Amino acid sequence: MRLHVLGSSGGYPASDNPSTGFLLEHGATRLWIDAGNGTFAVLQRLTDFTQLDALVLSHLHPDHCADLYSLHIALRYRVDGALRLPLYGPPGTLEALGGLLGADGAENLGATFPFHAVDAGDTVEVGDFRLRFLRTDHPGHTLAIRAETDAGTLTYSADTGPNADLAGFAQGSDLLVCEATYQEGKVGAPVHLTARQAGETARHAGVRELAVTHVWPTFDPQIAVVEARSAAGDIPVRWARSGEVFTVGSGPAAEI
Repeated sequence: MRLHVLGSSGGYPASDNPSTGFLLEHGATRLWIDAGNGTFAVLQRLTDFTQLDALVLSHLHPDHCADLYSLHIALRYRVDGALRLPLYGPPGTLEALGGLLGADGAENLGATFPFHAVDAGDTVEVGDFRLRFLRTDHPGHTLAIRAETDAGTLTYSADTGPNADLAGFAQGSDLLVCEATYQEGKVGAPVHLTARQAGETARHAGVRELAVTHVWPTFDPQIAVVEARSAAGDIPVRWARSGEVFTVGSGPAAEI
């Protein structure tokens, strides 16, 4: 399994880092997970978007879903004919996002994205992946995602405060991609984690590797790495910078 980081900036894009989004691939299956501002452009450098198997949204804040609109235009108005792409997300996704497209916006989006509502406790099979979901501690209907294959397991925290059982959900994962919005002495509303809390979560979950993401754009991500390492014990910690590639578990991965 391979995870390509499209962007990892928290809240809004940085000058050199789009908002949150990932391309996850294993075998013949390719998933776009979260479509934050600027991630569609990066995705197109890596793969043909018409060959995606699904788009998965953790929640409906713009820094995680705004580029769905660009993908909608690209698929629906192709010169070679419209295409459809399965969309997995929290209940009410089409209704919420369709509002920008007018009175028939939900129907308009649904014509491009056959929608599958997912929620905490659900398990779905998408190609070579088994996806599980956890409700997180964040405004709106936000879902952490656990992706399992025959090669390994990745858990993505999405956005969350400290009062979700993320460590239990991520238990034994090969890679935890965990939000680390805040840093020591730079903490806002308790709807996000600090880098130290991300490290503590990884240690309690017993994961093999931690990738910190969603660092606030004006903060130094290397400080986030240092603070996460201070709490993660012996677990390796990296920053999920745009362009970074993580190999998750073992086994063959598709070539791009």
